[in-house]
Amino acid sequence: MDIKVHGTIFSPWVRRLMAVLEEKGLAYEIVNVTPLGDPDPEFLKISPLGKVPVLEVDGRFMPDSLAASVFLDGVAPALRLFPEDDWQRGWMLWLCDFLGTGVFSKVEAPLFIQRFINPNLRGMAPDDAIIQAALDLIPYHFDYLERQLAHGGAFLLGDEISLADLPAASIFINMLHAAEPVDPEGWPKLAAYIDRLLQRPSFQALIARERAAVGERSPMFA
Repeated sequence: MDIKVHGTIFSPWVRRLMAVLEEKGLAYEIVNVTPLGDPDPEFLKISPLGKVPVLEVDGRFMPDSLAASVFLDGVAPALRLFPEDDWQRGWMLWLCDFLGTGVFSKVEAPLFIQRFINPNLRGMAPDDAIIQAALDLIPYHFDYLERQLAHGGAFLLGDEISLADLPAASIFINMLHAAEPVDPEGWPKLAAYIDRLLQRPSFQALIARERAAVGERSPMFA
């Protein structure tokens, strides 16, 4: 397969798709698309909602990271990221939704935009009110994730990695870019879980790419 990922490596959803490819050992190429401002009309031809990532496989386009992950889990089954058990598979999709609708939208995105994107890419000062509103929501979201890890397994669903773990790691990488690591005193299981995920070869490869792109502009690498 000739695989391309259209998007920016700093998007958690692009990073999730890249992590799927890395975990499955599939070679791919990045086509940089930065989703700031109005979408390019040409990009809208392959992503009607103007969102990243878009998975391109042999000239066909899949404009959604979850849909693309479903496809890749079927065509590259050596490492299954979707559980066989029906309840576990449904719970995995719920956790993906919680991470996206909750942690990403309410906490990570505001912090990442205000602390990283605005000063580094837009030449804008951070908005302290937006930052504080996001910080105020951390306990609610982190407490929930801490409870999901109470089973003592290595991953959100237990001892086997699933798709839900990849957006978790991807989102928390951006939290590190935003200088907001998980406090191990407040959320010891969550902090250890994120550390464990980021040590996987898949995420080490992605982090190395990001280090090369931004260097010490990110608190993660300072």
